[in-house]
Parts: sequence; C-alpha cells; structure tokens
Amino acid sequence: MKKFLLVPLLMVLGLVGYTYWYYYNVYSDGSREGVLVKISRKGNVFKTYEAEILQPGFRTAEGSVKANTFKFSVVDPEVAKQLEDASGQTVKVHYVQYRRTLSWRGDNYDQDNAEPGQYIVVRLISANPTPVNVPSSTVPLAPLLPGAQVAPAAQ
Repeated sequence: MKKFLLVPLLMVLGLVGYTYWYYYNVYSDGSREGVLVKISRKGNVFKTYEAEILQPGFRTAEGSVKANTFKFSVVDPEVAKQLEDASGQTVKVHYVQYRRTLSWRGDNYDQDNAEPGQYIVVRLISANPTPVNVPSSTVPLAPLLPGAQVAPAAQ
C-alpha cells in the first residue's frame, strides 16, 4: 500500500521541483545601462510592458553584426510609468532573469538577447538625459556635393 502512495508522491514532488527551478527560481540578477528606445504595453491575454535598451557597441550573431540591444519585460506598472517618463534617456535598470518564460510575466526574447531566459526589470536605478556629442547646427541634413557649402544655422 505504501509503495502505491510513494510513486505518485515522488512524481508530484518532481513536478513541483521542476516547475519551481525553471519558472520561479531566479537564475541571475544585475543591472544594465543604455538608451531606452522603446516601451509599450502589449499582449493578447496577459498585458505586460515590453521595452528595449540600446547599449553601446555591437555583437555578432549568426554570422552577422547586430546592435547590442537588451529586451525585457516590466510587470510593475509603477516601474513601467517611470520608464515611460525616461524614454529616450540613458537609463540604468535592475533586472532578474528566469530560466524559462511564463506568459503573464512577459515575452520571450531568447533570440534577441545575448543570453536566453526571461528578463524582468524590477527597478529603475537612474535616468539621465542622453548626451549630444555634436551640435545640431553643424550637422548637414543631406550629404554635401563636392564644392557645396553648409549654410550657417539661423539664430
């Protein structure tokens, strides 16, 4: 009789352990910094905030060079509001990474991020205006032809 109870109990414990390990146990956490280029609320059933940070540099993937982006989800509406207000600025965020994706926590960006997993931003650490290196009055709007001159900016 005990043998018939032991096998189902072990199966249930194994399923609970697997679910916890892959879906609820935090694999890593840390911070990332870059220019916040996008944040939106989307989803068919579970509405979550999805965002993208453009980080300095490039990375190679599948024989090509890609922009170094960090795509993530935001569950907390307060953090999402802070990020919306900081759109276009250089932001530093704190994230947690899970091994597998749960639909109500956001999208799966395994193909887009450098490391697979579900990244959830839990806190905005800082937001600063993005520095501009070149004054806009000296940058031509179109390529110059040989012999053409740049007109001075109107003041």
